[in-house]
Amino acid sequence: MAGRRRLREEIRQAERMARAVPNARQRAAALTDLAVQVAIGAGDIAEAERIANSVTYEDQVVQNGRDFSVRVLAEQLVAVNAREAERIALTIRTDHERDEAFANMARTLATTDKRTAKRLIEHIGMAPVKESMLHDLAKGRL
Repeated sequence: MAGRRRLREEIRQAERMARAVPNARQRAAALTDLAVQVAIGAGDIAEAERIANSVTYEDQVVQNGRDFSVRVLAEQLVAVNAREAERIALTIRTDHERDEAFANMARTLATTDKRTAKRLIEHIGMAPVKESMLHDLAKGRL
């Protein structure tokens, strides 16, 4: 129990340090990186999701920092825990970010877990992209 409490305190300290970064883009990147480390390293997916959801960065390239951060978390988590990654990706609000997340996650799993990759592709909203990816997966070219 004490070890778990200590780990949580270390995560909170790392989060405070990431939030102290003065440049907004670098701060968003630091928080996203921390979320991935917490999910994969410490195995605390709920805490990682909370950190990723707290990102508020936006610019010309990244229209929604929260969605981008959650997308990166899901894409990195898919190899470790595909179900949780899928659940997290479903919380992405922006259609194109969500479609990108599912496409990238499916590509990651295409060679090792075709059934899960197919399930992830089914979540893609754009029909031409979905059909193309399903075709490529069936042919072994994804």
